[in-house]
Amino acid sequence: MIRRPRPALALSAALALAACVAVDDGRLPRDTTTTGGAGGSGGATPSETGGTGGTGDTGGTGGLDPQNPPDAGELPRPDVDAIFETGCATATVEAELPEVNMLFVLDRSESMQCNPPPTTASDACEIMPQRATLDPTKWEITREALADAIDKLPRQTRVGISYFSNDDGCGVHSRPRIPLRPLEPAQIAAIQASLASVTPRGATPLVGATILAYRHLHERALAGELTGQSFVVLLTDGEQTAMCSDEARCNGAENCTQLLVEEEVGKASGPGVGIRTFVIGVPGSEPAIPVLSAIAQQGLTAPADCDPTAGDCHFDMTKVQDLGAALGTALEQIVGRALSCDLPLPDAEDLDPERVNVVYSSSLGAPPRVVPRDDAACDGGADGWQYAQDGKSITLCGKACEDARKDEAGRMDVVLGCPVQGPD
Repeated sequence: MIRRPRPALALSAALALAACVAVDDGRLPRDTTTTGGAGGSGGATPSETGGTGGTGDTGGTGGLDPQNPPDAGELPRPDVDAIFETGCATATVEAELPEVNMLFVLDRSESMQCNPPPTTASDACEIMPQRATLDPTKWEITREALADAIDKLPRQTRVGISYFSNDDGCGVHSRPRIPLRPLEPAQIAAIQASLASVTPRGATPLVGATILAYRHLHERALAGELTGQSFVVLLTDGEQTAMCSDEARCNGAENCTQLLVEEEVGKASGPGVGIRTFVIGVPGSEPAIPVLSAIAQQGLTAPADCDPTAGDCHFDMTKVQDLGAALGTALEQIVGRALSCDLPLPDAEDLDPERVNVVYSSSLGAPPRVVPRDDAACDGGADGWQYAQDGKSITLCGKACEDARKDEAGRMDVVLGCPVQGPD
């Protein structure tokens, strides 16, 4: 099989995310549609246990067997002497594609029930957040685009969903509404049912929802329940609501937003935690454009030359004419970047970069084949492998990546010593 990394327990608990902002703390009514008890107040770091849950039925964190599948039935190592010049290979190392965990953090505030511009202008929606016509609302467009994007993900991808608010006020939950699980049929059905059941209500506790998402992902990684690469996908049509702030941590919407941007996002994306954040701002988020771009930049998903003050670091949907089409394109790009195929280079002395090759063995019975090196832009038509910018890993591009992701039982090997093979 294309191996998945073993559980990574070395994430640094010392890299502390701050305690939760606007958590369920008894000041606000609970969301009666949430399965299980309300989450407790968060600890001071991602590794600390939160408070006791609410009085409802105990909420589960989702069944996930962290054990690796048995070795029986795995594909054999390819016969490199039959593929390359006999005797040139000095080492053959099976590579591991990283697992991918995606937690969608979705704004279900009252303004999401408005029709998008030009039917309802964003400032008019703020004054009277209601549906104006039978055309799809911002939430309905979001729901359909998300369902379509998730349906196209590889089934081994772990996906979860959190909403803010979760109580028609300022509440946010310490666990996702839909726990992170691989996209088996039951998980897909749960996601679809959850998205269909949402009625936009409440304020915008964006800061608390985002911090809790980071903490949840980090705690599960520390517990060995998640491996690989983790992403938060934040989608909102607004900015932090002032009344949703936690005065014990920050005073007012501006200070709480500053806490998120200047401290928490960078801690989450930093060494030892490694949670990256994609941000989508739909119509209504105009006042928050610089903030949302700053979150994307600190979350390490922004273009290298972007400027948060110009608002070009995140997926800004505020000026698009067709929200559904633009949102679908943005989600497609996010999925493509999250599902990148990065393979670590073998740790070998005197590694010659011109004598590295990648061999793909399909589980469908086709003979092993060499994946050519292709240094064209990965998003510009490359179909093969190339060295990543860090120089320590290999990136598969195009169909090579798609094949590897789809073929969960396939095998990928990095072969050292033979002259590199490029495109035919």
